[in-house]
Amino acid sequence: MTFCEDSINRMLLLLLLTGLTFAVLGFVSPASAQVEDQPSEVHLTWDHDDTAHTIVITWTTKYANSGDTVWYDTTSGGRDPTQYRYSATGSHYAYPDASEYFHEVELTDLTPDTLYYFICRGVNGGYSIERRFQTAPDRSTNITFVAGGDSRTNPQMRDNISQEMATFNPSFVVYTGDAVDNGSIEEEWDNWFTGVDRYWVTEKTDLSIPVIPALGNHEENATLFYDQYGLPGNHRWFSLDWGPDLHLIVLDSYASPAGAERNWLESDLAVHVNTLWKVVFFHQPVFSGGEQGSTVDLQEHWVPLFDKYHVDLVINGHDHDYERTYPINFSVSENSPVSGPERGTVYIVSGGWGAPLYEGSPQWWTAYGPVPIYHFTLIDINPQGTLTLKAIDKDGKVFDEYVIQKNPPVGQNSSPAPLVALVLIGCLVLVVITYSLLRKRLG
Repeated sequence: MTFCEDSINRMLLLLLLTGLTFAVLGFVSPASAQVEDQPSEVHLTWDHDDTAHTIVITWTTKYANSGDTVWYDTTSGGRDPTQYRYSATGSHYAYPDASEYFHEVELTDLTPDTLYYFICRGVNGGYSIERRFQTAPDRSTNITFVAGGDSRTNPQMRDNISQEMATFNPSFVVYTGDAVDNGSIEEEWDNWFTGVDRYWVTEKTDLSIPVIPALGNHEENATLFYDQYGLPGNHRWFSLDWGPDLHLIVLDSYASPAGAERNWLESDLAVHVNTLWKVVFFHQPVFSGGEQGSTVDLQEHWVPLFDKYHVDLVINGHDHDYERTYPINFSVSENSPVSGPERGTVYIVSGGWGAPLYEGSPQWWTAYGPVPIYHFTLIDINPQGTLTLKAIDKDGKVFDEYVIQKNPPVGQNSSPAPLVALVLIGCLVLVVITYSLLRKRLG
């Protein structure tokens, strides 16, 4: 072998070793990243109280340069970004010692009550599978959503509940806290969001189901909770509207109940006092016959506001069971229910999404339960002013049901057809009477 040949071989060997070193360190080529770094843990939330025109899409990847772009359209484009008319680019971030990067993109200027297809990825990353979501309506229409919480350390039962929940095709889920056992551990969140990515997809329409989370004690007020959800305001207490008829309030039951949060709550309720349905969510139960029991501070500082502004439902977790109260107006009586939901608030404990179950005992307020059962709570609302609440177990069986009936304001939340029909009938009767009187006079 000549000196020149030996030098070439040495150079080739050096180049090969350099390439292997870069590969091991993670400096992979774009083609390689497309295979190895597809988006995972995809989930949907809202960063503003504009559910009809915006949505936030969050996902994770292994590498920082895997891309921060979402392509979307009202028609399917598969995994080809050139087949989508719209795109939006967001940002990515990570935590010290984190094993992955989080990507967040907000879509804006969406059309209300519209089905959208989307994929997410970037220049160096792999495409996600095509997914779909539906924007909120801007008119009175049927509403279906789910509430519940407390999965913690039981991913198998959690995923069982999630799959059953998805068969009812809810528009969103309000999760009342304790999604994980320790909110500071990234691997637990990875497992939680993998379950959401995989199972929070409606059965009939194949839509990704957005999540509206409340802070539980097991989230531990950790950075991983706040930064993995795109949420309005300070992420701890906020509100969202779903169409003109439903106002949702999410609270942090671990903040001072008499401080800034209470002031914000009263201001928000005052602004939405005329909204047909008002539903409030947070983790610790106000009234509970379960193992954790009632939260006296919240009875003192928040319940008077629920009474004053007539909140329809308050839904909590923390106790791992199901319980429904009679309508309660604490300002009227602190030891007996009121006669009907038009005079008080119904309180629900729905903490059966997988965590170990608790026993309990009925109290003066208890209409059903408390029962240790894995479940979720389904709420259906129609424009005619009927709210139907169903507690559904892991096998899809309804084990409790409650109905609230209201008369929606004419012209705002109800169909004008009955009114028009009445006017037409009245006119017809008037014509007949007039005709009869004229005939008698002329006769």
